[in-house]
Amino acid sequence: MLLCTPGWAARDFTPQAGTWVVTDELDGKPGRGLAIDVQGNTFFMQVFGYEKNGDATFYTATGQMDGNSVTAPLMRYKGGRSFGSEARDAVEDQSLGNVRVNFRNGVAGTVQFPGEPETAIERFVVRSDDANVTNPRAQTGIRVLSMLVLDGQGDVSNQWKSELTRMSDGRFRLTLMEAQAGYYSPAFTVFEELDCELQGQRARWHCSHPNTATPANDAASYRVAALTFELVGYDLVGSVQLQGAPAGKAQTITGYNLGAHEVGGRRQEGNTTWTTSVEQNYQRGLFRRGGVCQVSCFSTENVSTLMPINGTWVVEDELTGKPGRGLALDIQGNTAILQVYHYRDNLQPSFHMGSAAYLSKGVKSMASVAAIPMDEYVGGRSVGDAKQSAQWRSQAGHAQLEFAYDIANDRSDTPPNEASLWWTVGQLQLPGESPVRIRRLQLEKPANFPEAMLGKWFLHGAKKTLELTQVVGDVVTTADGSVFCSLVSDRYDADVSCGQLAPEVGWAWHQFLQMPIMNRGGTMTRLRDRHGNAVGLGVLD
Repeated sequence: MLLCTPGWAARDFTPQAGTWVVTDELDGKPGRGLAIDVQGNTFFMQVFGYEKNGDATFYTATGQMDGNSVTAPLMRYKGGRSFGSEARDAVEDQSLGNVRVNFRNGVAGTVQFPGEPETAIERFVVRSDDANVTNPRAQTGIRVLSMLVLDGQGDVSNQWKSELTRMSDGRFRLTLMEAQAGYYSPAFTVFEELDCELQGQRARWHCSHPNTATPANDAASYRVAALTFELVGYDLVGSVQLQGAPAGKAQTITGYNLGAHEVGGRRQEGNTTWTTSVEQNYQRGLFRRGGVCQVSCFSTENVSTLMPINGTWVVEDELTGKPGRGLALDIQGNTAILQVYHYRDNLQPSFHMGSAAYLSKGVKSMASVAAIPMDEYVGGRSVGDAKQSAQWRSQAGHAQLEFAYDIANDRSDTPPNEASLWWTVGQLQLPGESPVRIRRLQLEKPANFPEAMLGKWFLHGAKKTLELTQVVGDVVTTADGSVFCSLVSDRYDADVSCGQLAPEVGWAWHQFLQMPIMNRGGTMTRLRDRHGNAVGLGVLD
């Protein structure tokens, strides 16, 4: 049976999951907040606010996106589990009416709560100028970036790996490396270096060639005339003006932040000289851990900040299919923000939240941890009422959060291999409770492998852009059927086989690939999902 996806949707971005705020309520005092998560066309929002009597409460809204907008009932719940209580499911209490959310791009939009006018919302960003590995604005060490330059049809015209380094004078140097096709993963060759300056208070840079006085014939040999890009956590967006292109014809850049690393101290242990690598890891690619030698050698140990996927998380054992507690996790740099949506002893809804330093547990553990105070607030704005700031009420204790990389079992043949998937699996101990396993909530899960593969992809090693639009049995193909991908189950290093057959000669090209886990990692990058929505933040203001 042949199935086809619909034509590409109008949405050219995906709202970034994490903490959002009402712009005109940002007054430095406790107030309302939003935890937004959009996966495909499925929208889920947790709202932390206050009852008419001032008690902290929460609501949720879930629905299907219609282009850039969604309208959904704002639901209240009751009867669920509180800190330290026995397990119990909640039930729906009532709907306060519809809430409407409209997005302008992946980090900005508007919300209209029942009984309130439409107002601006924005992605909450932790801003800091403290120099460390995890802070791109005050970078120490080298930050590694993946940049995909898109042409007018949205296909990848250039694949660049970039290194961002902060210079002694406060400026930044961007080293651009171009991908050379390879069977499994590309090799990269340096082709240009640019000088970059921060623009405003965001992690946004404008880059140009440092030799502005270079003679015209030499300047013409430069491939990049100017480049602007911005980092928002894992996401990278920007534009590039290529040399010789008509003025104003800049090409879009999409991509992601692999992390950063810098060389720390050295220590001697027997015959081995250990060098410390201080790292921020969105994926496992920066790890360079070595073994101990019999005679003498140099090796590396890692002090790593592991970056999970922000958004909606749940306690694995509480996934019963019924309403319950929820977690909104937002880790930016070395700051962890956690909101827990749960219930008081009287079974009424409430929330606790807090933030704390998120740091490596040390070189021997390959884990990152935070001890987050769980604070409760009172007296803030309720739905439909006038603006009003909240006040701190009490603290229930600390939540112990941990994400770890099990390097010893990284090559496990048992799927899914979660030894290295700190970005989707972790551990949490809430006040008065035992440690439990938590998992990133997958709101929209395809029914099978071909359905999961529908959409637009870029294959790194082959340097090819594919639109997979048809399902034929257990295979997914391009519209003309010339390229197809199938499931691989007998390799630890790949789960997808993609290729194109050529008459009489076998494969015109073929690759074994790793699919990204919730759009992170792997040897292929999703550009558009199975609904046609672009992955990434779109054009930022």
